[in-house]
Amino acid sequence: MKRIFMMGLILLGAVYLMPFVTAGSSVSPDDPGTDVDTVPESIAEEIMNSGKNQSGDWDKDTKVTVLISGEVREMTLENYLPGVLAAEIPASFPDEALKAQAVAARTYVMYKKRLVELGSAPPESHKGAVLCDDPKHCKAYIDINAKAEELWGSKADEYVKKITDAVKATDGMAATYQNEPIAAVFHAASSPKTESAADVWGADTPYLKSVDSPGGEASPKYSATVEVPDTEFREKFLKKYPDAKLDAPINTWFKASIRSEAGGIISVEVGGVRVSGTVIREMFALNSTNFTLSFTENTITFHTTGYGHGVGLSQYGARQMALDGKTWEDIIKWYYQGVTITKEG
Repeated sequence: MKRIFMMGLILLGAVYLMPFVTAGSSVSPDDPGTDVDTVPESIAEEIMNSGKNQSGDWDKDTKVTVLISGEVREMTLENYLPGVLAAEIPASFPDEALKAQAVAARTYVMYKKRLVELGSAPPESHKGAVLCDDPKHCKAYIDINAKAEELWGSKADEYVKKITDAVKATDGMAATYQNEPIAAVFHAASSPKTESAADVWGADTPYLKSVDSPGGEASPKYSATVEVPDTEFREKFLKKYPDAKLDAPINTWFKASIRSEAGGIISVEVGGVRVSGTVIREMFALNSTNFTLSFTENTITFHTTGYGHGVGLSQYGARQMALDGKTWEDIIKWYYQGVTITKEG
């Protein structure tokens, strides 16, 4: 059990050290939220072998400290989670998708609290809080009551109720693997398959495997293009990789790409330097690492499929599964393979 939890820590430590382009906070009711590019630092193995057991404390009265707009606040899960859902997933999505998102969010909170329990200090940027409202680190958050009318207009009351009902209906529920809360990462829309954690971050995590994922094409950002002038590409890439050779025609710069089962670029040679797909994604603000290329004499165009890092729960996949009659439990167990739904206490 401790070894599996350690894998998750290594996974999230890798994510923390790597700058990511997030999928964007959903200030619009139709735009799903972030990747949850989660950021806890890794923890010493001897701490993991300390013999402590997970607390199982994740009901509505559980308190968590969150850095919100630069101020540390202590909140109960009942008050915190609706603000996360409002910022991270469209309230118009089916109820079962919202419930799945609530369970993923609750699980992630408990995972972060577990890190602190085991002796891992939060990042300095958190000012001592377990979580923050920066979607590049933790999860986006908005004051649902203050922002409801701005977000949803005449549907404000309806959507606030949908979100709070989703949180209440799943109160105390979390996804665990070998009795530990999991690193419940998620993203907006995958390609027809999600990515495995091993292919994206190099950490082979048993519950974060590639699975078929429906409905991604319903996302308005499922297919996108980013056009980059050769001068801009050369300047940015050489700043990070000065040994790259980018003097030849631009259509020869990219070679020997390695793709994941889901289609994302694991790594590719650029000017003779092998780099990860996530580096390219971050450097040029791509929606995903699942991209193909086209060229003109002076331009590189990236054609992306999917929106986000692609690991774990796909929000648009959850939407489609809910429309197909699946329950939130079905959704959670599909995107996080081998987990158990555990209730507090």
